[in-house]
Amino acid sequence: MDFAGMNITFKHYPFRCFLDSMDRIGISNIELWAGEPHLYVYRNALESIRNIKKEIKSRNMKIVCYTPEQCVYPYNIASSDPHWRKISVDYFAANIHAALELETNMMLITSGIGDFSISRDESWKYASDSIFQLTKAAEKEGMTLSLEPLTKFESNLITDFRGLKKMIDDIQSPSLKGMIDTVAMQLADETPDDYFSLLPELSHFHLIDGDGQSDQHLSLDDGVLTWRNYLKSLQRHGYEGVCTLEIMGSDYYQNPQETIMKSMEKIRELEILSS
Repeated sequence: MDFAGMNITFKHYPFRCFLDSMDRIGISNIELWAGEPHLYVYRNALESIRNIKKEIKSRNMKIVCYTPEQCVYPYNIASSDPHWRKISVDYFAANIHAALELETNMMLITSGIGDFSISRDESWKYASDSIFQLTKAAEKEGMTLSLEPLTKFESNLITDFRGLKKMIDDIQSPSLKGMIDTVAMQLADETPDDYFSLLPELSHFHLIDGDGQSDQHLSLDDGVLTWRNYLKSLQRHGYEGVCTLEIMGSDYYQNPQETIMKSMEKIRELEILSS
C-alpha cells in the first residue's frame, strides 16, 4: 500500500512549503485539502489550480484524493433548509470539476449533519438526496466519491460502518465508495475488519492516532489507537489504496514537516511502505 501527505497539516504555510516538505520526506502521493489559503473553489480557483498543477508536475507527484473543506465552512448537504442545501450541493459539484482539472479521480465527501429540530430519518433523506445528485455528476466524469464517516462529535448521520453501508445501498451508484477514518472508527468501537465484512471494496483510508475520547487527529503514537494493527488488517484484506496522514491540531501546525516525518519513520519501521 502507499501513503500520502495532506496539506491540511500545513494550513499556516504556503502550499509550496508543503510540497517542498513532502519532497524532503520522500512522499509523492498527495491528498489535497481544498481550503484557504491553499485552494478555495470560489476564490481565484483557475489561477490556484494552474499553479498547483505546475508545482505538482514539476515534482513528479500525484494527487490521489481531493478533499474540499466541509466541516468548518458553511456548507451542509443534510440541511433542512432547501436553499442552503442547494448551495451546498453546488459547492461540491464545483469541487468535482476542480478535482478533474487537477487530474485526480477521487473526491472525499461526508454526510453532513442533520438539524436537531427534525428526525434523523428526515435528515437522512436530505443527505441521501444530495449525495445522489453528486453521484450523478461524478458518474458522468468517471469520478469516485469516497464517503467518509464522521465522528459522533461531528455528525448525527454517518458515524460508523453500518451507516456507511446503508447510504451506499440506498444510493446504488458505482461512483460511491466507502472509506475509513481511524479516529471515527475507534470512537464507534470498530475495526477495519468490521468495514471489510460489509464493504469489501474500500476506496481510501485516513491513518491517524487519537486519544480514544475526542475527535483529535494526532500524529502516530501520540495517542492510544492501535494503528499498527489497523495496517496489518488492511494487508490481510488486500487493500491496495492509499493511506493518508490526516494530522491536525495546533500542536502540529508550527512544525508540520517534523510531524509528518516522525509518523512516516514509524510506518517505514514496519517495512510495509511500497517502493
